Amino acid sequence: MTVVAHSTAKCGICPRCGKTSRALHGWHPRLPQDLPSLEQGIDLHLTVRRFRCVNPDCPQKTFVERFPGWLAVYARRTERLTQRMRMVAFEVGGEAGRRVLRYFQIQTSGDTLLRIIRRTPLVPTESARVLGIDDWALKKGRDYGTLMVDLERHQVVDVLLERTASVVRDWLQNHPQVQLITRDRSTEYATGIQAGAPQAKAVADRWHLLLNLRQMLQRWLTSVRPQLERLPITPEVRPLLTSRRGAFRRTQTDEAARQARQQRREARYATIQRLRQEGHNIGQIARLLHLHPQTVRNNFYATTCPQYKRGQGKSILDPFLAYLERRHAEGCENALLLWREIQQQGFPGTERQVLRWLHRRRTHVAPSTPNCYRDSLPSPEEPEQPVGLPSAGEMAWMLVQVPETRSEQQRLLLQHLLQDRDVANAYVLAQQFVQMVKQRLVAQLDAWLADTAATTVVPLRNFALGIQQDYAAVRAALETPWSNGQTEGQVNRLKFIKRQMYGRAKLDLLRLRVLYRSLT
Repeated sequence: MTVVAHSTAKCGICPRCGKTSRALHGWHPRLPQDLPSLEQGIDLHLTVRRFRCVNPDCPQKTFVERFPGWLAVYARRTERLTQRMRMVAFEVGGEAGRRVLRYFQIQTSGDTLLRIIRRTPLVPTESARVLGIDDWALKKGRDYGTLMVDLERHQVVDVLLERTASVVRDWLQNHPQVQLITRDRSTEYATGIQAGAPQAKAVADRWHLLLNLRQMLQRWLTSVRPQLERLPITPEVRPLLTSRRGAFRRTQTDEAARQARQQRREARYATIQRLRQEGHNIGQIARLLHLHPQTVRNNFYATTCPQYKRGQGKSILDPFLAYLERRHAEGCENALLLWREIQQQGFPGTERQVLRWLHRRRTHVAPSTPNCYRDSLPSPEEPEQPVGLPSAGEMAWMLVQVPETRSEQQRLLLQHLLQDRDVANAYVLAQQFVQMVKQRLVAQLDAWLADTAATTVVPLRNFALGIQQDYAAVRAALETPWSNGQTEGQVNRLKFIKRQMYGRAKLDLLRLRVLYRSLT
C-alpha cells in the first residue's frame, strides 16, 4: 500500500540557527517505510519542502523541513517501525528477525537489525547494593564470562567476558556502593570480591553448598565401592541389587564387547592416574585426553577403576514373567512351548527371549542341544543373577535425601549401605548438614565442623576444611535470606540468547541484548 502525503506546516525551522523561515526554495520526495496496516506493507511517498534560511549570518543557506519524533533525518523508515524492529531484533537476533518480520510485510535485512541493536542507547541503571555473581560459558569447558545481577531490582547490571579474580576486582572497585554479594563456592570469585569490595558481605549460595556435599560423597563412594560390594546381603535386599539383564545369557559377541569396554576403562583410569601424579589437574587432563571433565573427575579421585552399573531397562518379557516362573516350577523347560503359550497371551517377541530367560534356569540339558554345546550350559549351583550396587550417584543421593521423600526401595538400599561404619558416619553428618542448610540453623555450624573434624571419612573432613576456610560466607548464607538462585535464572536466559549467536565477533551484541532484555 502506498500513501501519498505532504506536510501542512506553513514554515520551517533552520536546524543550524533556529530561525523560522517561510521562504520556499523547492521540493523533493522522501520514500520511507512505515508500519504495516491491514496485513499490507506501507510505503510513504512524502513531498517535503526545502526552505531558505533568512538569517544572513547563518552558514546554512537552505534546509529541509524536519519531522521530529516521527521520521529521523535521512531515515528510510519511521521511528515507530524502527522501534518494532528493535524489539524483534533483541528477542530473536538479526537473521531470524528478518525472517519473522517478512511475515508481517516488513522488508529489512539481518545486518540492518544488527545495526539497530548496536545503536540502541542503554538506559542507565541505578547503583546496585545487593549483587549476584555467577559464571556463564562462552564455550563450555574452555571460555567463561561473568554475569552481574542486581538482586533487589531483578536486573542484569553487566556482562563480563572473563572469569578471573582481577576482572571482578576491577569491576567492584568502580562500584563501591555494593554492600552484599552472593556467589558460588568459586575461589576465583572469593579472591576478587575480597580484593575489590572488602566492605561488602560475601554470601555463599546454599544450593551450591548442598551440591558440593553430594559431589564429594559421590566421589568418595566411587573410591570405596569394592569395600561396599563385600557387605552381607539380606534376602529382602537381594532383589533390589539384582540386574534384570544379568538373568539373560550373554552371547559371545556381547561378552567380548563387554570385556573390551572394561579394558578401555582400565586403560583410561591408568592414564588419568599417571597424569595426576605428574601434576596435571582435572581441566588439563580433560583437554589432553579429549574427555568430559566429569569423566576425568570420577577417575581422578577413585582409588580403583570405577565400575559402572549396567542398566535396569524394561523388557517386553516383564508382563509374562509370573506365568513363566509358574510354568517352570511345574517342570516345563521347553522354550518353544513356553513361547507359544505366552504368544497367545499377547507376547510380541520371538522365542529367542524365552530361550535366553530359560537358559540359566534349566535343571537338565534340552534334548535338542547339540553335543558340542552341552558342556557350556550353566550348572544348577551357579547363581541365577549377579548382584551389584547402585551407581555412586544414586548412593550419594540417598545419603543426602530427606527421609520423608524416600521410597521403600531406597530405604532398604540405604539400610544395606549403613552396615558399613564409614557410610553410617557420613550419613549422620550429611543429614545434619542438609538440615542445617535448609532450615538455616546457624547455631549448629560450629558444632557440625567440630564433629566432622573427628570423622574417619577423609573426604568429609576435607569438605569441612573447605567450609572452615570460607566460614564467613557460609555463615552469612545461613544468617541472611539472600541466595544466588536469581542469578542462576539470569544465566539460563543468557544461554538462550547465546545459542542464537555465533562467533566471538558478536560478543558485543550478546552483551547488549542481555542488558536490554533485562531492563525492559
